[in-house]
Amino acid sequence: MIQKRYFETLLNRSASLSARQIHEAVLAMGAMFRVGLNRLPDQDEIRHLMRRVVDWKTGEVTLASLRSLARVVVQSDAFHRLYEQRTGISGNLDAHLKQRLCDDLVVAAQLPENRAGIMPFQLCYPDSAPPDDDRAYALWFLSVSQIEVENRLKKPCQSQISFDIYMTVGAGDIEAARLTLNSFFRQEDADWTLHVAASAEVFECLNPGSVQKRIRRTAKLLEGEAPYVAFIEPGDRLADGALARIAAMLEIRPETVLLFTDEDRIDPAGNHIRACLKPGWSDDQLLLGDTVGQISIFSRQRVLEVAKELDAVEELRALPHSSTCWLYALKLAVVEGVKPEQIVHLPAVLFHRFKDNSGDVSLQRRLAARHLAVHRPDIVLTETPLAPVQAGSACPTRVCYPLPSVLPLVSIIIPTRDRPDLLRTCLQGLLEETDYPRFEIIVVDNGSIQPDMLVLLEEVSRHPIVTVLRQEGAFNWARLNNQAAARSQGDLLLLLNDDVRILHSGWLEEMVRQNLRSGVGIVGARLLYPDGTLQHAGVMLSRDGATHLLRGAKAGDTGYLNALICQRDLSAVTGACLMIRREVFELVGGVDESFAVSCNDIDLCLRVRTAGWRIVWTPHATLTHVDGGTRGRDATPPQILKHWQETARLVGRWTDWMEQDFAVNPALRVTDNALLLKTLSELK
Repeated sequence: MIQKRYFETLLNRSASLSARQIHEAVLAMGAMFRVGLNRLPDQDEIRHLMRRVVDWKTGEVTLASLRSLARVVVQSDAFHRLYEQRTGISGNLDAHLKQRLCDDLVVAAQLPENRAGIMPFQLCYPDSAPPDDDRAYALWFLSVSQIEVENRLKKPCQSQISFDIYMTVGAGDIEAARLTLNSFFRQEDADWTLHVAASAEVFECLNPGSVQKRIRRTAKLLEGEAPYVAFIEPGDRLADGALARIAAMLEIRPETVLLFTDEDRIDPAGNHIRACLKPGWSDDQLLLGDTVGQISIFSRQRVLEVAKELDAVEELRALPHSSTCWLYALKLAVVEGVKPEQIVHLPAVLFHRFKDNSGDVSLQRRLAARHLAVHRPDIVLTETPLAPVQAGSACPTRVCYPLPSVLPLVSIIIPTRDRPDLLRTCLQGLLEETDYPRFEIIVVDNGSIQPDMLVLLEEVSRHPIVTVLRQEGAFNWARLNNQAAARSQGDLLLLLNDDVRILHSGWLEEMVRQNLRSGVGIVGARLLYPDGTLQHAGVMLSRDGATHLLRGAKAGDTGYLNALICQRDLSAVTGACLMIRREVFELVGGVDESFAVSCNDIDLCLRVRTAGWRIVWTPHATLTHVDGGTRGRDATPPQILKHWQETARLVGRWTDWMEQDFAVNPALRVTDNALLLKTLSELK
């Protein structure tokens, strides 16, 4: 919050400055500080000196503004001390010498070697900022673009892959279309043809000139022979070199039927805003709306295969082929029935939208429902509020999967020790507040000695569906669950902490529905702290270990790109409430007991994924979780040491997975309670 307030203050004082102007000003300031003071400026100095480093009428860095900044530097005590150290000359500097030193600093601040490696975003945001902070992202994008230019110069891309791209241009779209054309002219090292559907008069106004052969007027859909096609709207722009990067990926993944990239929007001032730094592909992604976005690259062959299906949809006939809803229907059809590896996410901002265009949301929902009715009629789309229901909160789309006529038995395994208060609440929720009719409960008591606990265990053991197992010895979560699983009877196993409280009756049914989906091995639930804030919405992996996504988010928060309200595939979920198919549990050998206390659930998830099964998180199964109530928190030095030892072993075992978690965009970093843009040093 401190950093956001800082930059808001800076921009309020610099209201007329674009992100590019701020970027150039901080770059110049950094170069001058580096040469004159042997260091870079801090946030306060950037804020206070911004009026010096730009011409306030134009917002640009000029020679006059650089001289004004140089005078401030030369007059500082720090400069005098450094000058004395470098030259051995002490005492006050005369006016003539000060002027010469100022002139030298002005020249030095413009030299590329003195600007190299200076990252204005990191100077303004040393600890980074969220991707949905538009002002921070605009500055971040400019710094990232510098790296991208350097990389393209080092590694020019040559490819034989070609693209046919289609754009419809009306009489009112000419100026916007010229922006699009200009972005195509910068698609070096790529073989492309732009097909423009327009009247002869409109096409003439576009004046494609010397590249007439690559820009053609057409009235026919899918004209051309390129193996990959795309659709674009007037004003939308490709990043420099975007098609070359896409072609390079398609060379590696020739089986691709749909490729999508990250994107943003360019506002009238030229700032890059509304960043969509997307996660990798998830099976439910398109059913929840057009989360793939623009630009999407399609296999021509696959589009031809599904074209008749789209022609049969009456609601699409009046829509242009570049419209959001027509493209949404195309994406649904293209991905239906294909293998997940045929859908590729290229994590780079390669597309810049001209305007916000989410399309007709109600029409998209009807298109998704129609698509399911044709291809998977047993699946239903509903709008379901998340429990507990918050006034005014979002009502997200739920993909409701079917249940079989004979419901599977769920074995619920609950490790516990001397917490009768927690266990009683948990069991009450299971036995009295859960609708799903077929489950057994196995309470694994790890050596309780308190009288109240022993009385409770004796009481619950008399219930017809509750079994109490006594397991002595040091706490080992993995061993306790393995031993209980061996005694259980269910087709599905639910590993559940005793510090969990049931919030709505349909939670277990939802987890069963998800776990019975084809290819799904593990399902995780949405967990809240007792105060209603978020505890678990999936676990994100990094080279530092595993971190809960947006832990502590307020009730009703949807999260970045709706991550907190959309069911989706993940790399891992918490073992506090984890459902797994018995066949999968046995296939991977259960929970690894060498991870006695922590990381055992993450390791289990990764072994399941390695075996070819998916991990799904659903927000439509919500419980309260005390978090640490079962065994307490790691507070003593031995406990903390044990935690970090097991984390280090997890990272060592799964290095490749930890560094490339598909569920979080590579440009983002997950911390204990935030999702942040990676610093530029992290991206290099």
